[in-house]
Amino acid sequence: MQRTILACLALAGGILAAAPVRAGDWQWGCMGPMGDQPGDQQILFSRNSLIIAPAKPPLGKLEDLFKIDDLAEKFPDADAAYNADSTADGLQHKMSYTNQSDPKDKLTLTEKSSKTISHSHHMVCGRDEDISMDRKTYRVERTDDATRDVRLVCREYLLTSRGGRPCISN
Repeated sequence: MQRTILACLALAGGILAAAPVRAGDWQWGCMGPMGDQPGDQQILFSRNSLIIAPAKPPLGKLEDLFKIDDLAEKFPDADAAYNADSTADGLQHKMSYTNQSDPKDKLTLTEKSSKTISHSHHMVCGRDEDISMDRKTYRVERTDDATRDVRLVCREYLLTSRGGRPCISN
């Protein structure tokens, strides 16, 4: 009897440790060319970090990249890497970042315009899932660099908690 209880507790602990549970998931990110000329640089940011990298090679598809927490770790050859000053505000009108290697180097993105490309809403096991794609123009202000405008494609993903709704699968 005691062995059975211990085995059950060990199994339950293993399952809980192997499967992290989130009440919800909210991620966002944008990417696009940083310069006016093809072949300049590209900018990519997610909820937690931002990088400026050479335009070639391409970093990948936004659908695969926007959930990466530490872009500098994923792309160590980036020209510059920044951490978000706030990670809980979403795609705001104004967002600020601090350089990972030089805290005096700041980068600010200020939204100038936005156009929705697509939006979808689904129910996933009693949870609301919203996915939005937008084309946004941001003014980029960076310490010791000229101010410039960039046109980026942005993706925002939101999966809510179940909120008491049952999970009914078809």
